[in-house]
Amino acid sequence: MEGWEPTTVYEYDEQGRLVRSTPEPEWTDQQLALMLALDEYEASLCRRCGHLLEETTRPEHDYNNPLATAVYMPAPGMPMQCHCCAALERSEQQTNAQNPQHPGAILHAVQLVPRR
Repeated sequence: MEGWEPTTVYEYDEQGRLVRSTPEPEWTDQQLALMLALDEYEASLCRRCGHLLEETTRPEHDYNNPLATAVYMPAPGMPMQCHCCAALERSEQQTNAQNPQHPGAILHAVQLVPRR
């Protein structure tokens, strides 16, 4: 992210011939540990809501469980519509006919513009 490039150490014999090159590792042990920890943490999250699966899958949090100690409910003021997502969806619906075999392959973008 700061343009770091690994360096390579070259070793030569008495005649000046290259005998060995040792590249610096691209990842330190600490960096690897952090990335592995991030991967493990992300794997512990629900792919839809982003909350910890350990918490969201407990039987005592099941809405249909009469013995539940707590349940997930819609937050006050929800649901709400993201107008940007709505514009993306309108664009997708309007252009799906252009590529019926692979509508997901069409890229869409929206922008906020002043109303005339």
